[in-house]
Amino acid sequence: MKENSVTIPRWFDRHLHIRDGEMMKTVLPSTLNQRATGAIIMPNLADPISTIEKAKAYRDRITALLDGSDFVPCMTLYLTDHIDPEEVVRGFEEGVWRAVKLYMANQKGQGGTTGSAHGVKNLLGRYRVFKAMEKHKIPLLGHFEAVEEDVDEFDREIVSVDRDLKPILKSFPGLPVVFEHLTDGHAADFIAGYNHPGGLYATVTTHHLMINRNTMFWGGMNPGNYCKPVPKRETHRVKVRQYVTSGNRRFGAGTDSAPHDESVKSRCYGCAAGIFTSPTAVELYTSAFDEDNTLEHLGPFLSENFLALYGMEVSSETMTIERGTLVVPQKVGGVQVFKGGTELPWKLVS
Repeated sequence: MKENSVTIPRWFDRHLHIRDGEMMKTVLPSTLNQRATGAIIMPNLADPISTIEKAKAYRDRITALLDGSDFVPCMTLYLTDHIDPEEVVRGFEEGVWRAVKLYMANQKGQGGTTGSAHGVKNLLGRYRVFKAMEKHKIPLLGHFEAVEEDVDEFDREIVSVDRDLKPILKSFPGLPVVFEHLTDGHAADFIAGYNHPGGLYATVTTHHLMINRNTMFWGGMNPGNYCKPVPKRETHRVKVRQYVTSGNRRFGAGTDSAPHDESVKSRCYGCAAGIFTSPTAVELYTSAFDEDNTLEHLGPFLSENFLALYGMEVSSETMTIERGTLVVPQKVGGVQVFKGGTELPWKLVS
């Protein structure tokens, strides 16, 4: 008999975009309403969060909108080719950021996703930084997608595993590494099976558990399902989901909820990459585990797995999700919501 409710510790979003300014005011309440204890805040603003001063100021702007909430915005540093190791360590030791985010860019300044053009062009040139991070146990959060123009769009993750991730792991065995928004089944096999002393983990989004690459083209181009990394073929989605819902502790919830104004999201040419899932993230994750008959693994995935990496503890407070119809809103402000207008079989009630 299927459960009609699930009670688990309050959850933590390991990968979240809340933007800035008016957009942040629009979307942040969606995460707060989902009872997250906090989130790893992504640094890829138009002006990247690449210094201690910028990170402090961004955190202050977020905190000013919390209105008494106990939500903890965990800041990250945007790694560039020019930041020195001392700045990275100082920001971490002073509690300004909890981790360093790696975006890569090619020599033309083209990155793999929104706001990544300022990313690292010379990975070998950052090895002094990685060495310092290894010494001080500063987590590296990697957007591992090859950015060379000759790499097929659907192969970018697994190519980056070989070209970028494996050399980092071998050179810095004590460096904690998180593979962000994993979509590739072969990469999932690697994450699950590789013995890395410093710790090797992966975040997985709601949407990558639910959609494959076909959904970007159903009924013509569907910008609402376009994101980076792009969804892969169905065999990859199934493999990643099997690791997640079976309870493998190396995988944790990171929504990669990435809002864009409808004016840049709905157009077929030049569509912005990113899917906004924050309004129903908990219900989406719960639905996936329910479909796979593994609700017993939902709590660790959402609320426990590798939280200590970010200096967070499992919450002593709980939240309850109940079986029942939830109609997903079409929009929040001017932002299109993932699966807007459809029904989900679970509702977060407390």
